[in-house]
Amino acid sequence: MELTKDADKMICFIYKTFLQLRKSGLPKSEARQFEEDYFSTNKAFSSWHPDDCDETIVELGRAGLIKLYVVGNFELTDLGIIYMENRFKNGLTELTDFITKFIP
Repeated sequence: MELTKDADKMICFIYKTFLQLRKSGLPKSEARQFEEDYFSTNKAFSSWHPDDCDETIVELGRAGLIKLYVVGNFELTDLGIIYMENRFKNGLTELTDFITKFIP
């Protein structure tokens, strides 16, 4: 699967949040649900223009990695979880190491 660099960054942060929520004890059905304000409250995206966040989330939706809802919320799909599990076989540790490259 080919994604833009922005979409790649975004799915990594979404998956990291999912893993953290699962680790804290949330069931998968709840951990995969995200509110529309996820990006405005995540400092990794604070420098992004809101339209860029919207366009990138739509790209992830077209790729099938997330499911978008009309109200702005979204859900990490099974395909998104599988894609990220295969990409980061060592889970949260490997993903966190990768993500630290994005944080200024």
